[in-house]
Amino acid sequence: MSQFGSVPKWEHVGICVPREKLAATLAFYEEVFGWHKIREGDTMVFIGDGDGGRIELVVDEVPPLAKPHHGAFVLPLDQVDGAVAILEAAGATCQPVSNTPAGDKLLFFTDPAGNYMQIVGRVNALGK
Repeated sequence: MSQFGSVPKWEHVGICVPREKLAATLAFYEEVFGWHKIREGDTMVFIGDGDGGRIELVVDEVPPLAKPHHGAFVLPLDQVDGAVAILEAAGATCQPVSNTPAGDKLLFFTDPAGNYMQIVGRVNALGK
């Protein structure tokens, strides 16, 4: 148990997006990933996957999330290789898919705002 009396749950992660790249970045996550808008304001947009995963796109002129820092998404292991063509068709820059010693597949890419992101396919899902 935490010192709060309950365990704080992860609610969202915020990533910065320049105002001129907000529309393209939002469209990327809506059209390619199938995420949807949850809440929108003048300087932010919350998007979600419908299963509890949420990102806050924060309008700010700071550098994007850079390597080694990254956001990570999970896909079934057999879909990771095919994700490269889909991401590249949407304008993302992808690195070659790599394999971990455990057999997981890792695909790093940059979103339209330049944020460093990852898609992972796991042999065994991470535990809770």
